[in-house]
Amino acid sequence: MKVLHIAKHPKTGGAAIASNRLLEVLQNEGVNAKMLVQDGADEAKGIYSTTRGSLKRWQNLWRFVVERLAFLPRERSANIRFLFSLGNTGENIAGNPLVREADILHLHWINAGFLSLGSLRALLELGKPVVWTFHDMWAFTGGCHYALECEEYKRQCGHCPYLKRPGTGDLSHHIWLRKKNVFKSGRFTVITPSKWLNGCVRASSLLSHLEVHTIHNPVDSFVFQPANREKACISLGLDPSKKYILFGAATMKNVLKGYSFFMEAIRILSEQLDSAQVEILLFGKSRGEEKNPVPLPVHNIAFVRSVSTLVELYSVAHLFVIPSLQDNLPNTILESMLCGTPVVGFKTGGIPEMIDHKRNGYLADLRSSAELAEGMSWVLSSDSYDQLSRETRESVLQRYPVQRAVDAHIKLYSMLLENSGSA
Repeated sequence: MKVLHIAKHPKTGGAAIASNRLLEVLQNEGVNAKMLVQDGADEAKGIYSTTRGSLKRWQNLWRFVVERLAFLPRERSANIRFLFSLGNTGENIAGNPLVREADILHLHWINAGFLSLGSLRALLELGKPVVWTFHDMWAFTGGCHYALECEEYKRQCGHCPYLKRPGTGDLSHHIWLRKKNVFKSGRFTVITPSKWLNGCVRASSLLSHLEVHTIHNPVDSFVFQPANREKACISLGLDPSKKYILFGAATMKNVLKGYSFFMEAIRILSEQLDSAQVEILLFGKSRGEEKNPVPLPVHNIAFVRSVSTLVELYSVAHLFVIPSLQDNLPNTILESMLCGTPVVGFKTGGIPEMIDHKRNGYLADLRSSAELAEGMSWVLSSDSYDQLSRETRESVLQRYPVQRAVDAHIKLYSMLLENSGSA
């Protein structure tokens, strides 16, 4: 069984990290699994890149820029510029030797100039079994990665809130039509990490006819486990007598990550507690928002370059806050909980599947900074925090064991090969 995972990058962003972790655990289980990416090769780990040489790197950049330029005059605002992908630029990898030799093709996040809709058509027309893990909603929308309150994807898209001039026959509707045409080229099997996204696929007008499986992302519970807090504080240069509120995102300028709601909740919270005892930890790329007046001290670690540092951050924090306006099955929630750190987030997407209200965290009403602040206060003021921390980790161990995810993938691969006659 030769399985080829296909993704834009193996390390940049939550989807990339999830796909890379899956590759690793499958290899550890003895599966002949490799990954083909546009950037970020690590051939010692079975990760191969389509990019060799400076000319190809310039071509990659050009494809990305062309797609962004095509969307620029149609975008509603610069804040949503990277939340909508046209799928009009990409490279044809159907003839790549790794693609040719694979028994199963497993797609992950393939946007940003890696695979276009035409590239997808070429892969589907090879006739190989294709699995596609959806890390967001893009595959079945007219271009957006998350639809938020919009339900046009259940029809034929159009009236898109991401566009400057939404209407019945707008850009999203035209992309929807292109996808419908491409998906005629062949069937594929869908994996969604969350039950919520599974329901979205089944409700969609494009892909409701496909087979959909829910298999969670694997996160290693031996890597992500509580570290000694005092030692972690010393390592990070923090005061172990303080309580830390942790917020992190690949980039804070992504409006879907809800950074503005987090900061408003912090302002509310600061009026309700002894602010001398609580401080904020930020990790992820920022654009200077943390320099704005904040009523609590802020420590910003822009780039976390090692998993051990990430574990230290989770272990130092008293709670992790994820005010995403919509999300699938965030790696950060699993990581935080495995480190024994409760999570406070909005009731949206797959997050309610992960957080048990007032058992391993707190669920706030969507877009309510006041409830977000209430949730943070609930964790910070807990009289039995050690028990809360233990239950937080235990809930993930029971609900999201790595072996279950591995076994489910192998079982699906075997079934597809048997049905295709390639077993």
